[in-house]
Amino acid sequence: MEKISWLQLGIGFLSGGAFGALIKQFFDNRRNRIQPISRNIEVKSFYDSIENKMLNSQVILTGATQEHKFSKLYTGTIKVVNSGLTDYSSFSFGITSSDNVRFIHLKTISTDRHHLAEISGHPTLENQVNKFDVVLKPFNRKDVYSFDILVTTLNGDISQNDIQISSSHPVKWVDVTSTSKIILEVARESIIALGPISIGLRK
Repeated sequence: MEKISWLQLGIGFLSGGAFGALIKQFFDNRRNRIQPISRNIEVKSFYDSIENKMLNSQVILTGATQEHKFSKLYTGTIKVVNSGLTDYSSFSFGITSSDNVRFIHLKTISTDRHHLAEISGHPTLENQVNKFDVVLKPFNRKDVYSFDILVTTLNGDISQNDIQISSSHPVKWVDVTSTSKIILEVARESIIALGPISIGLRK
């Protein structure tokens, strides 16, 4: 049997219309799959009165109408990245914490004024909540939205595991532990192999 020349086969394939059809089919299949959305949650202690029990002090924050005292405060950041292949004109999701955790402040950081995040049940000192909803407009491929948060706890400590993100959209949430890993997740390459020939397709 005559030995197949992968080089000649590859050249002929690349020069024909079959290659374009394969590429289209490849991306159609990927778009039809459940799309990944990357999320990163980081929380760290800002003040803990137990660690300063000799001072017996509290942090006082002034709201619109009154002062609020806290024995424990945590700062944090929530990042959401569209690491899939679908552009969303509107993408909704919810952020929910454990019963003992309360969000008391939220600041949205977007790339520009054309990327908006609408918050339903916005956390404030006067509206301390353990859940709220977000709508991103738009949420295109590789878009990144960040939320700076200030949270407190009624008892115990707070970790990333106490904050969950969910959505009614048919997506797959991918947990990443750092901003650098988010970048790697977005930039990950997919490979089509044709015998010894490999073709890289970047998202």
